[in-house]
Amino acid sequence: MKLSKQALIALGVTGTGVLSAADLTREQLNQMLEETAKNPVTSKLSPAAMCYRMAAPLERIEYTCPLCKAKTLHAKRETAWRIYRDLEGYRQKMKRIKELGLDAALDETDCCSQCRKDKTTEDINFRILVTVGNRMIRTELEVYDLNKIVAFLERKDIWEGGQGSTHPLKPELPRIRKILGMERGEAKK
Repeated sequence: MKLSKQALIALGVTGTGVLSAADLTREQLNQMLEETAKNPVTSKLSPAAMCYRMAAPLERIEYTCPLCKAKTLHAKRETAWRIYRDLEGYRQKMKRIKELGLDAALDETDCCSQCRKDKTTEDINFRILVTVGNRMIRTELEVYDLNKIVAFLERKDIWEGGQGSTHPLKPELPRIRKILGMERGEAKK
């Protein structure tokens, strides 16, 4: 995505593309969304590799909560595999998102038997908490949401999916707006 020099200055971006110490404001995010919406959809995308063998899912995994330090043993295969497959990647992407200036946190409380609100199920969901201004938005994560947010904050026209595949970012703007709490009717508030 190409932004004009004035747009970059207005967004608080230095010549190196790194945000200043201040977090992104609602106005800056709205301007970035509008700029991305104006860009054409990239048509040159890479196909995903299909020449690999899937790893067998884990039978169980022990999770240590970063909030309360409690240990939880997940013996349900789907839950153990989801924690193993997704959690570390989500944590790394959240670190990058914060470096890019968005005030956000990963909610992984469903993984902890002490912190989870619904103790009747072992199913887990990861959520992203985004604070823009004085408003916090909590959204349940879909598999590649954080990849889309990173690409958006890095001002790219494409986002990376699994096995090295790339996808246009523009069709994902409604999802990005939802995660940022800036859906069409709310963008100017």
